[in-house]
Amino acid sequence: MKHWRTYLVSAALLVMLGLQQAQAARTANDYVVISYHDIVDTATTPDLPIYSQTITRNRLVEHFNLLALGGYQPVSLQQILDAKAGGTPLPDNAVLLTFDDGYRSFYDIVFPLLKLYGFPAVQAVVGSWLDVPEGGRVPYGSTTLPRERFLTWEQVKTLDESPLVEIASHTYNLHYGVKGNPMGNEQAAAVTSIWNTQTGYESEADYLERIRGDMARTQEQFQAHMGRSPRMMVWPYGAYSEATLNIAAEYGMIYTFSLLSSPNQLNDPMRTINRYLIDQETSLQTIEEILTNRVWDPQAQRIVHVDLDYVFDTDPVQQEQNLDRLIERIFNYGVTTVYLQAFSDPDGDGVTDALYFPNRHLPVRADLFNRVAWQLKKRAGVKVYAWMPVLSFDLGDDHRYVTDSRTGLESPDRYRRLSPYVEENRQLIREIYQDLGRLTKFDGLLFHDDAFLNDFEDANPEALTAYAQATLPADIAAINDDDTLMAAWTQHKTQFLTDFTQQLAQAANYYRQADNKQFTTARNLYAGTVMNPESQQWFSQDIQNFAAGYDFVAVMAMPYMELADDDPDGWLRSLARRSLSQVSADQLVFELQTQDWRTQTPISSEELARWVRLLREEGIKHIGYYPDDFLQNHPDINVLRPVFSLGRRFRAIP
Repeated sequence: MKHWRTYLVSAALLVMLGLQQAQAARTANDYVVISYHDIVDTATTPDLPIYSQTITRNRLVEHFNLLALGGYQPVSLQQILDAKAGGTPLPDNAVLLTFDDGYRSFYDIVFPLLKLYGFPAVQAVVGSWLDVPEGGRVPYGSTTLPRERFLTWEQVKTLDESPLVEIASHTYNLHYGVKGNPMGNEQAAAVTSIWNTQTGYESEADYLERIRGDMARTQEQFQAHMGRSPRMMVWPYGAYSEATLNIAAEYGMIYTFSLLSSPNQLNDPMRTINRYLIDQETSLQTIEEILTNRVWDPQAQRIVHVDLDYVFDTDPVQQEQNLDRLIERIFNYGVTTVYLQAFSDPDGDGVTDALYFPNRHLPVRADLFNRVAWQLKKRAGVKVYAWMPVLSFDLGDDHRYVTDSRTGLESPDRYRRLSPYVEENRQLIREIYQDLGRLTKFDGLLFHDDAFLNDFEDANPEALTAYAQATLPADIAAINDDDTLMAAWTQHKTQFLTDFTQQLAQAANYYRQADNKQFTTARNLYAGTVMNPESQQWFSQDIQNFAAGYDFVAVMAMPYMELADDDPDGWLRSLARRSLSQVSADQLVFELQTQDWRTQTPISSEELARWVRLLREEGIKHIGYYPDDFLQNHPDINVLRPVFSLGRRFRAIP
């Protein structure tokens, strides 16, 4: 066998390709994980079908050459664990190589190259595929592949005995898509409660039993064939949830891998390890950018609020036409994010009467949110936030709602809101959010503007008890008479609401599919609390509290709603400057209005375009608007797109 250096491209060629050795973008004690799949040798098997993420042997050799010449250090999982435990430190520019699915090519092509270069690697196998008998067919998406395309257990055992290879689980039988809603959208089996036409959605108990059964079968299979249990789980499609992480850990798989494209730090928890997915089109330049942490990221966010009420129609044909129009518009817009309404308020009183997803406590107007969110993510390529109320759920008169201390009744001029101080209410709302996470797919949460308490609320007995426990008087009239007490009471309520929304985020995230995007949160903030700090006591909202509690502060930058008719442009400039003086531009989202709700008339697209330009001049990076009437093309996409769209432009993070 030739020495590995005979396979290397020269350093001069690397320079010609615009590649350089790793620079300061990497930090000490970090590591990058690369995800490969099948490898084909076109010289010996030119007619072999090539599927998604398949790369050629020649391309893999190019990648290995880059690693060897570029100063990168492939390491094993054990080296990472030893360094984490205080043993031998990780080498600079550490890289972990992983290969998914258990293809025969790993044994025939990759393993000899690993030995040649001295590189360690992880191979993740799908147990049920290995159990297919010789001569059979392996289910592979919508088709099947010959059993001979995959490893045998004898080969797996040989690989596992090598110091260069560790075998991981890729589940026993969760590497496929299942129906996730009545419309038939296929979604990852590990994180989806299956929809069945006859029986409806898989129950929570049945879902958990299915996942536990798969983990148990994986453990048993490894014990039978290799005499050990796997310690690594590589999630199919990179899709996992807090629930699947917990179950995998029960069966010894405490290190799991996602497809979140980001480096890893040695001090990070290793429940989920980030990986970069590689395919044949991944150039050497892109590989080098990944390895040096010069990854690409959106420069800013452009956000469109979408009301599902615009999509919903009692005629399913019309509803599908509405959805197609929405997808086409969002795709052509060049936006990054959709805040998608998950609730229904058909009478417009600001209170949620029904939801657009199955749940335990409110009527379902239509099982529509999952369908639309999935289509937006897959067809329009945007990030989707579930836009949800916090308190304004109408669960009937036998529940406890926020009351005014002056009357002991609900405030007639405010949203009807469940009292957040009543534990039964909090539990009901947490269950609604958990149902959202289990039965739909989304990337983040936008908390609605209904999470507020004014300077006479809440006066329920449970609220008064909470105030007393916080060393405040259980007498709201006394609080209102003392500025110091009022400030402390406002701070208490502000933090109480923030803490509650964080509980809701945890509930929604427990079953929520986590794949290649971080779970992020945003919360609506009334602009008045920025323009007039005294008004914080009227809402129990504070911009700096929000910045500490959420990824994004969504400022409702709506001049006409704030009665700034005389100089809306000047009002927006002032709001931008005051907001930026307190919160980083990276965390601020400015939400413009497209309707003047006082007159029920649309705001002109030209004025909206002027506002967007104005905000950009002031340094506001993330801009959105509400609502988007895609059926009537308002705002006019041809007017707004030139200033609003990012045009899919990206920049390198330094």
